[in-house]
Amino acid sequence: MRAIGASADGVVVGTAIVNQVASSLTEDGKSTGATVPGVETLVRGLSAGVRSARLVAAE
Repeated sequence: MRAIGASADGVVVGTAIVNQVASSLTEDGKSTGATVPGVETLVRGLSAGVRSARLVAAE
């Protein structure tokens, strides 16, 4: 079950990143000035959540 959970988490994170990129593209599919900062903000938030959960689990 743990392997399935890890795979599912990866799919959710990957989908979130794809959605973030897609929402920042122009109508013709080109990146904008918001593409990289948007993905960076998303990934930073996700990584902070993972770190926080690991710290709580370690207590």
